[in-house]
Amino acid sequence: MDWTRWKPSERANLCFIVKKGRVLLIRKKRGLGAGKINAPGGKLELGETALQAAIRETQEEIGVTPLYLEERGLLRFQFVDGYSLNCIVFLATDLEGEPVSTEEADPMWVGLDEVPYHEMWEDDQEWLPTVLSGGTFTGSFLFDGETMLEKEVVFHGPYAPALGRSAVVAGCGFVGLATARLLHAAGWRVTGCTYSPESAVALSSEPFPAVACDISSEASVEQALGTLHGVDLVLHCASSGKGGADAYRAVYLRGAQVLGGILAPRHLIFTSSTSVYAQVSGEWVSEQSLAEPPRETGQILRETEDWVLAQGGAVARLAGIYGPGRSVLLRKFFNGTAVIEGDGRRWINQIHRDDAASGLLHLAALRVPGVFNLGDTQPIEQRALYEWLSGRFASPLPPEGPVNTERKRGWTHKQVSNQRLRELGWQPRYASFLEAVEADAELVVLAQAQAAAEASGQEGEG
Repeated sequence: MDWTRWKPSERANLCFIVKKGRVLLIRKKRGLGAGKINAPGGKLELGETALQAAIRETQEEIGVTPLYLEERGLLRFQFVDGYSLNCIVFLATDLEGEPVSTEEADPMWVGLDEVPYHEMWEDDQEWLPTVLSGGTFTGSFLFDGETMLEKEVVFHGPYAPALGRSAVVAGCGFVGLATARLLHAAGWRVTGCTYSPESAVALSSEPFPAVACDISSEASVEQALGTLHGVDLVLHCASSGKGGADAYRAVYLRGAQVLGGILAPRHLIFTSSTSVYAQVSGEWVSEQSLAEPPRETGQILRETEDWVLAQGGAVARLAGIYGPGRSVLLRKFFNGTAVIEGDGRRWINQIHRDDAASGLLHLAALRVPGVFNLGDTQPIEQRALYEWLSGRFASPLPPEGPVNTERKRGWTHKQVSNQRLRELGWQPRYASFLEAVEADAELVVLAQAQAAAEASGQEGEG
């Protein structure tokens, strides 16, 4: 099996309830594995987390509510007929209610040393003893019907929440490094990943380790990060630089597949772009809006998003990123190269680096699947932005010019809503770019320094 290209057809969960030396199992009456003994569980509904689904399915199948659930493992199943399944394994240490038979299953309490493996799926005996004795695991299996053809099981030691969750941040650049620092400060065990050995050395002063790794290479990921198989989180923040479609396919799509396939993370977050929204009429767009970019680079981003979403991961669509040392708008305004395009009514959607990092931290903590827009709460029209900057810094208004339709990811005109993530409790520090200009002193100072360096013939940041 090539797990780096694997895409589950469905996602599911299992919930083993253990109490007073016994485990609560069921005999399934219908569906996949009918007649076999297993734990309560089932498929995830749209937008549901594995934890929410585990509780709901247990309630529906045997009428009890599992309590104090602990995530103990990840199962990946591929069947030769093409069906594939991603399954999270939970262990609960108590319950509310008394188990009852339903149309789905008949419940049974079984001693921990009397589990009837001969009546269960063939893979269960490979990992369930470890789960029942307090361990954690990741398992990948190939089946032909009910016959196991291939197996790969990795054990990760005892369940130990006190150690903190583990995370790999692939791409410790402008946003990735800021997010890695927030994750570390929040108690995560972070490993940074960057493309070049020189960049890894530059990160040696960080409070977490960093390794050099080509995420599009299976051999490189296996060598640099293979010991982190089963990591709680992979955050894919890597950048293609200024590369075209080939670089996009290698870094974004293949990078996500290799990281997900080899590391088998419990959760995967991919940082995409709001450029996948190709709207040009100035309307508000949300995560439910059409996202059909016309250019190949944007189409590769969407292909990567779909792969990550199929794994039960999250996609963070970032607006234009700015922050200290990186603000194209400010730099061009201060060096005199800014242009008001056409009538200047095009909406500008941006997000401060620190807000992007806090949003990614929020998604990591919630572990909610789906698409989320990360942008300032208040987009601004290009002309209004430059008029405000001209007044704020007593500088001439930039000249008018033609619309630039040759942007790398295409020309768009829309307002991107961040409401979905705000409804989940996230709030950006800066509601708008103008607020950030007023409040983040470094943002302006560094942009002015870059403009001055360029004016004097020195190299400035692009």
